[in-house]
Amino acid sequence: MSTQKIDQTTLGFLLKLRRAKQLDTLEIMTESLERKHPLASDQEAIALAWVLRDKEIKTGTSSI
Repeated sequence: MSTQKIDQTTLGFLLKLRRAKQLDTLEIMTESLERKHPLASDQEAIALAWVLRDKEIKTGTSSI
């Protein structure tokens, strides 16, 4: 478990991306979220959620 604080927006996106079990699916889901949420703050949160989920998939451990 990480000691890093995750804001509510990023957490929401991370929970959505948790449905992805493979990196290919994660990429598709991330692109979809980016199209649906064009605000810069949302884009930043999506990018962080992607990084966290990518790490989770590769290591098999939870970010939160």
